[in-house]
Amino acid sequence: MMDEFRDKLTAFAQRAVALAPSCRNEEGTKQFLILPFLAVLGYDDRNPHEVCPEHGADFSEKYKNRVDYAILKDGTPIIAVECKCCGATLKDERGQLRAYFNAAPTVKMGALTDGIIWEFYADSDEPNMMDATAFLTVDLREIAKGKIENSMLDGIRSLQKAAFDPDNIGAEAKRKLLFHNILQQLSDLSDHPSEQFTRMLLQNAGLSHVRAKSLPEYQAMVKNAFSEFTNLRILRRLDLPTKEVEKPQIVTPQGESEQPLKLDDKINTTQTELSVFDYTKRRLSFLVKDEDLFLHIDQIAYRDYQGKFVVYYKRERKGRLFDFVEGDSPKYRFRFGDDIEINSDRLSDIDQPLLAVFRKRVQEDGGKAASAQ
Repeated sequence: MMDEFRDKLTAFAQRAVALAPSCRNEEGTKQFLILPFLAVLGYDDRNPHEVCPEHGADFSEKYKNRVDYAILKDGTPIIAVECKCCGATLKDERGQLRAYFNAAPTVKMGALTDGIIWEFYADSDEPNMMDATAFLTVDLREIAKGKIENSMLDGIRSLQKAAFDPDNIGAEAKRKLLFHNILQQLSDLSDHPSEQFTRMLLQNAGLSHVRAKSLPEYQAMVKNAFSEFTNLRILRRLDLPTKEVEKPQIVTPQGESEQPLKLDDKINTTQTELSVFDYTKRRLSFLVKDEDLFLHIDQIAYRDYQGKFVVYYKRERKGRLFDFVEGDSPKYRFRFGDDIEINSDRLSDIDQPLLAVFRKRVQEDGGKAASAQ
């Protein structure tokens, strides 16, 4: 049912966007954009007992309030729709909708629209006092492009005649406003990770004591992690292989003697190899308890060759941590230098030599490598 409604809404949005340039006045906007949208939501726009034009709600003979359309239920207005000419600014007209909203005690939701952009308001804070912020904003131009998140689709579906619940819309609006507030906070944190948020993540990763002067480096790390996380989610949404995101981690260090990959080598980095690399960084983040050593984890990279997968710190030859060869039984085959080989079906069996060689490589490079707790 959701996919069917999504398709119906997208088709309508595409038609509305195509018609919008021809709607040069308010009456044309109502006829060709606004009433058809109400019909998509299931309301009978040809029945004045359900969609009533120029409906009034007056405080007195002196103070008369009119709204372009009131959607009625059993003769009582429950939704108010204030219309403006397509392309008009909506901000200045919210007061008019608010006045009608306040004058009609049975109205539980107000909509302000130019036929393309729809703002939906409720009284989530105080009965019959329209909220200052819309709990749902719909831009048909975005929907016409296929850009409609499930949360927005759910919000629009809840406005359909068969689903609309006047008694619950205030609580639902409050949940949506809270959701958007949290979403905005996450967006702000992704651009500018706060000290408190960064310390919380580091503490969850096992790093409890972080000096203030080191914090900017960690905040940059959190920002990069947010970016990579977002890219991976986008690729999954598009059903593309996530390994394409991780390819940039393959670097070509200067002064290395091993030949870099060539296109004709037909190297295919497998999911198992990528999982080994991911485990290396995640596990070291848990095993390392020293702050200075922890900072070096971000400089671990990999390179794929025919027959082996190399994971290293900074420089491939001097900073090599291990060579990995994927097998069947056992699944994981590691070589740490010339004297340590581990063949196992469990990645956790490499924890001890991995931590030791990483600490050694950082120390050889001149970095501080205190022992882990």
